[in-house]
Amino acid sequence: MVRNWEIIRSVLLRLEDGKTARLVVQANQIEGFAHQEVAYNMALMKDAGLIDGLIRYSSEGDGAIALAVAHGMTSKGHDFLDSIRNEGIWFDVKKRFREKGIEMTVDLVMKVSAGLAAAALG
Repeated sequence: MVRNWEIIRSVLLRLEDGKTARLVVQANQIEGFAHQEVAYNMALMKDAGLIDGLIRYSSEGDGAIALAVAHGMTSKGHDFLDSIRNEGIWFDVKKRFREKGIEMTVDLVMKVSAGLAAAALG
């Protein structure tokens, strides 16, 4: 499986949109993507410290994720979302990485988006 930045952004936006501090978002609630793809990316987000959550793997030995639940965003998750919230900046970030043929990481995305935001501010 691959890291999908659109899923990551969607999960963070969904968590932020919650009316309570501990909104629960399950992998099957992110539309437009396969359950396992969302679950895998939620596991990556938890590992990266972007979300608090629960990841449970299948007991069938197939490597599938049986349960992926995000129940809150960390401070790092908020910082990351703040860096890519603006649609124009998000578009430009993805474009720059694509043009340079460089893989995106959380830290690099934050640095590039910060540079774009600073340039936009003058």
